[in-house]
Amino acid sequence: MDLSKVTNSELLVRLEKLVRTERKITHLILCHINEVEARRLYAELGFDSMFKYLTKHLGYGEDSAYRRLQAARVLKQVPTVAEKLEEGSLNLTQLTQVQKCIKQEIKLGNKVDIHQTTQILEEIQNKSSFETQKYLAQEFNLPIQIHEVIKPQQDNSVRLEITFTEDQMKTLQQAKDLLSHVLPDGNWAELITLLAEKHIQKEMGKISNQRIKPPKRIIEANELEKSETKNFNNADIRELKLSNHSDALLGITGSLTSTHSFLAQRKRKNLKVTLKRALLKKANQRCEYTHPQSGKKCESTYQLQIDHLIPLAVGGLDTSGNLRVLCRAHNLHAAQRWGLLAIKDGNGTRT
Repeated sequence: MDLSKVTNSELLVRLEKLVRTERKITHLILCHINEVEARRLYAELGFDSMFKYLTKHLGYGEDSAYRRLQAARVLKQVPTVAEKLEEGSLNLTQLTQVQKCIKQEIKLGNKVDIHQTTQILEEIQNKSSFETQKYLAQEFNLPIQIHEVIKPQQDNSVRLEITFTEDQMKTLQQAKDLLSHVLPDGNWAELITLLAEKHIQKEMGKISNQRIKPPKRIIEANELEKSETKNFNNADIRELKLSNHSDALLGITGSLTSTHSFLAQRKRKNLKVTLKRALLKKANQRCEYTHPQSGKKCESTYQLQIDHLIPLAVGGLDTSGNLRVLCRAHNLHAAQRWGLLAIKDGNGTRT
């Protein structure tokens, strides 16, 4: 199916319709799973369990089959779950997490009735998997794992399992958000290693171990950037990198040479660190993008950048009233929007 010629609005309408259909089908599949299991039809087909039937006969992956089985158990106990699944306020992962806790309680000799299960499901609606796990841990009084586990592996790597307090985790998460430009796909191991290396460098003046390598695609992107800008001096390259809307300007001018010529007419000065900090504090360290129609706020903490409401290229100023905090995705979105406006005007300026 070629979707390249479908308009933006039509594409979004189609996808939303398909998602609603998928949710409806999902809850119907769970109903069928319960009925097939109740009739033990899987046995007639030569399978010793519903799980084997789902994986061997219907072709589900093991994780997918497990989630559907566990979710079907919850649906059987609380039929109103079907409506929540269809509207999207609950998902299979959440139902699986709830069912695992219920099974554990039953093993311990504790009864979880329909009323309690219904209340739990109401509490976890529209929550993320992490938030759901946190609520269930408190609701079912799950034991706190405080011991550290260090396991060597065959490739000389080490698996580390460790428990952080709530405050410690908030601190690490904030560090991860602030370093998301350096480690765009960084996992916790890369983050902790980077922080350790910075401390070692501060104390000893150099890093004794080899620096962790960035992902391959980042290296390739850097090499591409170097090859595209090899005709400019270092000052020119820094100027291109500093432009919030360089991607849009590239689209307008069609070449790095013409972009360089344009930027040379309007140099951007580095924003003061105090101004950046004030803007981030005002935004509560979150993306300030708000959808103009729905009013939905992004509030992402990932790869935050300072954006000009009116770009420098069309007369915007480096004043606090013309600056806002955006995540990388919405900064690029804003750049694209200004770029398209300029292209439509035909002369590289906003109409």
